[in-house]
Amino acid sequence: MKQKKKASYDKPATIVGKESVLELAMLKTKDTVQINGKFYGDMVVEGSIIVSETGYVKGNIEAEFLLVAGHVDGNVDVSGQLHLTKSCNITGDIKTASIVIDEGAVLKGNCDMSDVQKYNKPVEVNKEPKDKK
Repeated sequence: MKQKKKASYDKPATIVGKESVLELAMLKTKDTVQINGKFYGDMVVEGSIIVSETGYVKGNIEAEFLLVAGHVDGNVDVSGQLHLTKSCNITGDIKTASIVIDEGAVLKGNCDMSDVQKYNKPVEVNKEPKDKK
């Protein structure tokens, strides 16, 4: 039985500081990224992304896991779990397999979970054959 992978937000390898402004065309990494300042550009992260309460992202985000406590202006595509905290503000469409929305979070856009089956395949249980009479 395949176990569901859990989000890991510990020990980010890349941190954009609270007073930093980073203007890029694209950030690609396999490590955890934490945005405390301003990031302008798109992100493709095979791990986790944290947008803290002071964080602002203007661009599209693709990640395995995403925790948003700050602001995101752009579309979001998360293959694992997306967590929107009470201080979160997203303007853009989201596509995710799993979502947690805390009371107070703001989403201005559409939410698409139509590909959930792609990420969460049911486990088949071996059944005893019925006796034929």
